[in-house]
Amino acid sequence: MSSDEFTTMNENLVGPVVRSGELADAVIDAAIEDNPDREVMVFEREDYVRIHAERNCVVTRASIEKHLGRAFNMAMLEIEMPSFKGRMQSSTEQMRWFYVN
Repeated sequence: MSSDEFTTMNENLVGPVVRSGELADAVIDAAIEDNPDREVMVFEREDYVRIHAERNCVVTRASIEKHLGRAFNMAMLEIEMPSFKGRMQSSTEQMRWFYVN
């Protein structure tokens, strides 16, 4: 099953779509770390990566910094995130995507 088919099947999935590269890899690892009670699903394409969890997905600046190995400004994630699924809340410390009925 392709990622698009799976995403269409499960409307409860939320999370970022990030351009492939070093930051995407760090966001994947951060999402897994920051959502220990959820399965984080990663759909890799050539140009981008879909990082989704069911109903709620959080990524913190601290986790991204840990996996990048350097300081990180959360506003930079928005620049590398051409899309996302769900509603989004952002702050200087974290981003959260969530599902609303």
